[in-house]
Amino acid sequence: MITKQLVDQIEGEASIYFDIKDEMVDFATISFPHFRGMESILKGKNALDALVITPRVCGICGHAHLMASVRAIENAYKNAGHKINLNQKIESIREFTLLMEMVQNHLKWIYLTIIPELQKLHPTDRNSKPLKGAFGASLAAKAIATFAGQWPHSSYMIPGGITCDPTNIDVLKAQSYLDELISFFEKESLGISIDDFLAFESCKDFEKMNSDISYLESELIKNDMTHKGHSYDRFIVLGEHSFTKVSKLNQTKAMGADVKYVSESEAYSPNEKTYAINALYKNNFYEAGPLSRCMALSMPIVKNMHRRYKDSAYSRVMARVFELAYLLKKSQSLLKKIDISQSSFVSPENIKNITAEGVGVVEAPRGPLIHKIRINEGIIQEYKIITPTQFNIGSSTQSNPTPAQKAMSGVSIQNALFIFRTFDVCSVCTTH
Repeated sequence: MITKQLVDQIEGEASIYFDIKDEMVDFATISFPHFRGMESILKGKNALDALVITPRVCGICGHAHLMASVRAIENAYKNAGHKINLNQKIESIREFTLLMEMVQNHLKWIYLTIIPELQKLHPTDRNSKPLKGAFGASLAAKAIATFAGQWPHSSYMIPGGITCDPTNIDVLKAQSYLDELISFFEKESLGISIDDFLAFESCKDFEKMNSDISYLESELIKNDMTHKGHSYDRFIVLGEHSFTKVSKLNQTKAMGADVKYVSESEAYSPNEKTYAINALYKNNFYEAGPLSRCMALSMPIVKNMHRRYKDSAYSRVMARVFELAYLLKKSQSLLKKIDISQSSFVSPENIKNITAEGVGVVEAPRGPLIHKIRINEGIIQEYKIITPTQFNIGSSTQSNPTPAQKAMSGVSIQNALFIFRTFDVCSVCTTH
């Protein structure tokens, strides 16, 4: 028997067709049915137009798309013989705004998606308090806007630097928003300090807490998510940043990785047309996102989770929680590195003189985001986008399922829908 489920309360929507056997999911195919055509729109445009168009791929991770686009264009400059050297100020501000975007995404995902969906599995009298996620995210957005001017859909990163030239007051303002956000997260979400939380080395340390996060952790255990949602136990990190490490991991064994080995395949969706395309690494499916990044960093608490529960739904959710705390702490150090006396912009060669190809890779909230551009005398001949959801939530055959398809097998439909959301689905990025 095949049952269709329309999944909303994600970024966009998706259709899942469940093949049920003995009341459990035997196989599931996934469809993202909405075409948006961003790659087609970009063809024939001036290469710099990508800085305005690509941030509008998504209303959640527009900054990640902007950075991937800038990196792709700067890489094309390099390949054309005009390498652009960025100073620490430019790199730190770009990285800070990216991290704030990831923080706002994780906060909203915890409070607006995961906790409410857990309460559907195991109803309680506890208020999920979704406005906590919205308020915390608003503070992160204000910190971004201090440098970027707005969020979402900013275009403040440009080849050669950034368009802002912050003063000490601007940096202090961003620090103020970050301090308020950290204080809010400690008081309302953790119940303890971020430093104490990041010092956890065992899942048993959650017993010390009495907070929203400890409630989340205990509900995952009550719903047996420690033993559900397993996938391939393979992880990929491709974006070069100060907060993670480029790696390919088979379980805990880490190796180097290179974006040149990423390929795509057509999605298998026999019941409904899908505009998504699968992304693979060396022709294999790998999980991307916070769990992958935390595994690459050998974060003690996440290693302990993995040792106990492997790549379960529990590990996937709690790794994102720990990454949230880690990114808040990392953001503090990035602000301290900003030297306002340094230049905000290094003027590059006129884009009309550039004929080359370029690749930009960024770790977005959900994993590696790849932009590829081919330019002829400053005009885009071809633009290609590969998103994290293509790695995690493509749709393939039963003999070779994607990470999400594999994770949803062997459980009830209700549990499968929750597991699907643990990957933090974004259909609008996937159907660009």
